[in-house]
Amino acid sequence: MTLENNNQLSNQLRIVPLGGVGEVGKNSTLIDFNGEFVLVDIGVKFPDEEMVGIDLIIPDLSYVQEHKENLRGILITHGHEDHIGAIPYALAYLELDAIDIYGSSLALGLVRSKLEEHPGTEQKARWHAMNGGELVRLGQMEVEFISVDHSIPDAFSLAIHTPLGTVLHTGDWKFAGLPESSFERYRELGQEGILALIPDCVRIESPGRTPPESVVGDALEQLVRDAPARVVVSTFASNVNRVGRTIEAAQKYGRVCALVGRSMEKNIPIARSLGYLDYPDEAIVSAQAARRLPPEKVVLILTGSQGEPTAALARMAAGTHRLVSPLPGDTVIMSATPIPGNEKLVGRIIDNLMRNGAHVIYPRVMPEVHVSGHASYDEHLELLELLKPRYVVPFHGEYRMMVLNREAAVSKGVPFENVFLTEIGQGVVITAEGGRKDGRIRSGAVLVDGLTVGEVNQVVLRDRRRLASDGLVIISTTLDAQTGLPVNDPSVLTTGLPTSLSRDGVNNLQEQSREIVQKAIEQAERGHKGAVVPSSLSELIKQNVGSYILRSTGLRPLIIPVLTEI
Repeated sequence: MTLENNNQLSNQLRIVPLGGVGEVGKNSTLIDFNGEFVLVDIGVKFPDEEMVGIDLIIPDLSYVQEHKENLRGILITHGHEDHIGAIPYALAYLELDAIDIYGSSLALGLVRSKLEEHPGTEQKARWHAMNGGELVRLGQMEVEFISVDHSIPDAFSLAIHTPLGTVLHTGDWKFAGLPESSFERYRELGQEGILALIPDCVRIESPGRTPPESVVGDALEQLVRDAPARVVVSTFASNVNRVGRTIEAAQKYGRVCALVGRSMEKNIPIARSLGYLDYPDEAIVSAQAARRLPPEKVVLILTGSQGEPTAALARMAAGTHRLVSPLPGDTVIMSATPIPGNEKLVGRIIDNLMRNGAHVIYPRVMPEVHVSGHASYDEHLELLELLKPRYVVPFHGEYRMMVLNREAAVSKGVPFENVFLTEIGQGVVITAEGGRKDGRIRSGAVLVDGLTVGEVNQVVLRDRRRLASDGLVIISTTLDAQTGLPVNDPSVLTTGLPTSLSRDGVNNLQEQSREIVQKAIEQAERGHKGAVVPSSLSELIKQNVGSYILRSTGLRPLIIPVLTEI
């Protein structure tokens, strides 16, 4: 379906990824037609170990803020964190009276639950629950929601119809479990003509086809049935169907479940209240109540399958969780595969659990405990055959995955030059005359640290890494404001230095640092009446003490001079 427009030559479609290309996470795509645009998803990405103290990474929406009067709505493909997690921050940042948000009842419910932690944002949204097959007109675009199968209920592809042609954004998808009506709709769209395909390609490295979710449900039931003691299942809190199958298996074999982890404790009751899960009240007990029951009567369902250090599973494995502790004989099921970059964190948790006597089952030893919600290589080929797109703009994948998607598209007849591998902020422009890469808009990543958003930059991260690895040296001295001379001996405080330095070594380091400070006072720039210029002295202390410590120990601690004038 192509909407009518009498001025085809002036029509311009722009596709701009604000996240989710060249990376896995913070998925967000801006789709602009003749200056009116929609945002498809606004997700988060979780930090790696180098990003000390950072909680979340979200897309930079500066361009959207600068042109917010042209935003016609936010479209949600499904309720996973990497697609919805940044919406509360967007509502706060964009400073609009109200933004129309479209998605499934579950996705909207999960977003609204997050707004409780962001006061003042709930009233900035108008909520529109959509079902598969429904359409909504947004400016010159008409958006069609197409049901797809993923690892969360009510996921959608989006067919965005414009006077220039139809753009199909797949969302996260696979063919196993795809409704027959959606398959037929894909076929119809292919026959009508797809102008541009925006395919999720995160699993394209895997050959063949992705199995259905029922494989996991059967495996979980078997493991719960055969476990001699307590069962611990860790999966995404948004994986509602999998949690539901776990609860059913527990009930079938005389066990109760405890939900552990903030997002698990919030998401599952929301899914139940919206009708996505059906279980009796007595099927769920608190983690505290579960501690008083025999282990063979309990199933714990935990967050933390990606190794997040502060999530329930990691704290349980380390013995630091206040409500759940590892028990010898536990059967622990890791019902997820690590997102690229999280392998070490997940491996560490598995090691810690095994040290505590647990029997740990994870996808590399039993593949049936997890299936992906994303399409494998052969499914991409089939999708390309169905849709026959003129242009392809891969998303939701690291660069090598995008390259493989281009190879698949070319093998199915899409010209090489019609497949655009973009960077974050780099647009693809399509007109009646053809398609091309465009310039870049302001974009990137915004770091969230507690209650602060965007205030942590690379300099702050560098200082945090230095604090974590090499420690801190604070040097304080008091100067006479008139003469610039010290009125007492400099004080040197060290903290966080490696334990390999003996007490004598630390004392010697402090003594030598005092002498260096005395010399720095003599060398420092003089101002009015010969008084020391504090900024000059501060820089000399940092340079000279830092050079000495580096030569003596190989360390680069963060050095903070504290100068007081009296």
